[in-house]
Amino acid sequence: MKTPKILFLFLLLALNSCSSDSDSPNDEPETSKVAMTAKVDGTLWQMNNPFGSDYATKTLFEMYPAEEYILLQGRNTTFIDEIRLYIKRSDLKVGTYPITKNTFDASKTQVEISFNSKGKSQYPVNGSLSITAIDLNAKKVTGTFSFNCVDDDDQPISDTNPITTKVTEGAFSYRYDTGQE
Repeated sequence: MKTPKILFLFLLLALNSCSSDSDSPNDEPETSKVAMTAKVDGTLWQMNNPFGSDYATKTLFEMYPAEEYILLQGRNTTFIDEIRLYIKRSDLKVGTYPITKNTFDASKTQVEISFNSKGKSQYPVNGSLSITAIDLNAKKVTGTFSFNCVDDDDQPISDTNPITTKVTEGAFSYRYDTGQE
């Protein structure tokens, strides 16, 4: 009867003394698993395109023709909320671009938000989008953004039309024009 107990204790000791490779430091730099992040009204959204990757997606509307725009689409894990950054190809260089009321006329870099879980449409009216890096060989664009929204973009920001959504600490890193879009 002592032999099985001793074997069990030996086996238990042997299994506990084995080391794992996970205890060693990781030599590779940690990379983000999402293409876009932002705080929306203080809540962190972590997003990829609707297909779960970091590729830019094709524009769907005539007002944003693909030959003039790169669409960086970030869909939240809820699949009902998303942020769309329409970067004008002429703005595809390091710099900061103002976010103003959408004009839907292919004249500037624009932002849209679908905040369906909020219950009311949200319209970006002011903010900025900064492109901080472009790798022309890898076709990768990286940057930051922040903007404010109102319920009615036909009215100025006021007590009767206050800022209803704040998007802060936005960051993105997408591949574009790779044939994967």
